[in-house]
Amino acid sequence: MIVRHTFQQCARLKNSEMLAELNSHLSHLSDVQRSAVESLIADFPVLFHDVPSCTTVLQHDIDVGKTVPIKQHAYRVNAVKRSVMKAEVDYLCENGLAKQSFSPWSSPCFLVTKNDGSARFCTDYRKVNAVTVPDCFPLPRMEGCVDNLGSAKYVSKLDLLKGYWQVPLTPRASDISAFVTPDDFMQYCVMAFGMWNAPATFQRLINVVLAGVRNCNAYLDDLVIYSGNWSEHMSTLREVFERLANASLTLNLAKCEFGQATITYLDREVGQGQVKPTEAKVTAVAQFPVPTTRKELRRFLGMAGYYRNFCKNFSTVANPLTSLLSPSRTFLWTDECQDAFDNVKALLCSAPVLAVPEVSKGFKLEIDASSVGAGAVLVQEDSSGIDHPLCYFSRKFNKHQLNYSTVEKKTLALLLALQFFDVYVSSNNLPLIVFTDHNPLVFLARMYNQNQRLMRWSLIVQGYNLVIKHKKGSENIMADALSRV
Repeated sequence: MIVRHTFQQCARLKNSEMLAELNSHLSHLSDVQRSAVESLIADFPVLFHDVPSCTTVLQHDIDVGKTVPIKQHAYRVNAVKRSVMKAEVDYLCENGLAKQSFSPWSSPCFLVTKNDGSARFCTDYRKVNAVTVPDCFPLPRMEGCVDNLGSAKYVSKLDLLKGYWQVPLTPRASDISAFVTPDDFMQYCVMAFGMWNAPATFQRLINVVLAGVRNCNAYLDDLVIYSGNWSEHMSTLREVFERLANASLTLNLAKCEFGQATITYLDREVGQGQVKPTEAKVTAVAQFPVPTTRKELRRFLGMAGYYRNFCKNFSTVANPLTSLLSPSRTFLWTDECQDAFDNVKALLCSAPVLAVPEVSKGFKLEIDASSVGAGAVLVQEDSSGIDHPLCYFSRKFNKHQLNYSTVEKKTLALLLALQFFDVYVSSNNLPLIVFTDHNPLVFLARMYNQNQRLMRWSLIVQGYNLVIKHKKGSENIMADALSRV
């Protein structure tokens, strides 16, 4: 069956249309809360134009050194796509986002279907990107962004209207950005999707604009504000609105959410102290067809591996699949690969709801090691005395570690788990309670023998405030399962 995409030029309502229906967009809030949000939005009309504005904070540049200009021809497209591309180019020109070009550079364009059914107009900058000097400005770690939400009662998510288009280009970058369609030869005045250093520039912009704002996370154009009470939440929202207005930025009201208990953030359902995978992503992994090439297998493992912190024993279960990625092996799909493929899907489909770490409280760590790998689970006790998993860890032993003695493997499992969870367990001076089914580890702190490896490791773990407790293997169920096939 051939599936044909029907492109929509704008699947979401414009800001002006959303403002007219704002009451229904905020229907989940109480009357007092709804009135407060409506009043806030009314105080900042500059943030809700229908056309993306252009920030005054910085410009995006493209450094290609002394590279000779690269010229490419337009891609051939069908009549439907051609008309959509023409409309997109007209929109760019009418709103000052692009202009007629006489540049020696030229890159072709294509259309990508977004989740909402609309078309994203993209330029194929692969050849330009290959000669662009990289900008290494870092993006924030996703886990840190999610953890910061903690047990917030109110969460709001803001989205910038075509965020990249709100960043102007330098004259040099504008010439290099020149693009060609079957009907037009243009160049951007603003930063386009697909440019090599665009994410770095955009993250730099957001970091500058929101520097010092408390209880606010920013991952590219996804801004999240979180608070424990409503008055604090509205105060932070107002501060963020003021910063965005001063930077001449525009929000996409259709994709903004205010005062929610839970939100979808970085492909996770987050809120009320809990984190879980989004249903759509889990369904996509569950319905993934059996890979027939390394590229397809790599894509599957990338999708599933994004949620590996939710999955018990992920690395060991996926071992037959990751081993198949090696170019030195023939790509042969065996029964073992099929079992691993099905088991990875089952792991993700049964992934538990994780609690969000609270760094002010103590942690518990359950560890174990089998003959093939190490496993651990970080746990935190709630106010009712019930333990909740925060994150899972598992790792296969390499060919050298497979030859270690039992006590060495158990100690290595502890060391690997401490390194993996260091960002949590080293954040306070509270004791870290470690449960293990190997009694000799209880005496690790005062161990002395001729095994230099154990002595070196024992010195490393002394940097942590550990309370190691013995736990029978029959009771250490979670960690034991993580370490075994």
